[in-house]
Amino acid sequence: MLGIIALCLASLIALPTLAVFLIGLVPEMNAIWWLGIVLYPLLVIDGVLVVVLAMVGLVVAVRRRGPRALSVIALVIGILMLVPPLLLAVGSAI
Repeated sequence: MLGIIALCLASLIALPTLAVFLIGLVPEMNAIWWLGIVLYPLLVIDGVLVVVLAMVGLVVAVRRRGPRALSVIALVIGILMLVPPLLLAVGSAI
């Protein structure tokens, strides 16, 4: 159950962020990048929340010997949501 919740939370922010990125690649739509500034903190907060929920869901699934697939998928998506902010933070430090 926690895997499903984590996947739903991930889709709330990951899909709009992907849409802003893809629309921003169109030359006439360069003004859409300001939405990335709005979505950036939400991506970090939601990514951390998804990772925590997915890890808890994975622990519960292992202890109950239940299905683990959704929790693993949510964990991977949560980690992928945290990669771009991490790369921005590390890239500015180098």
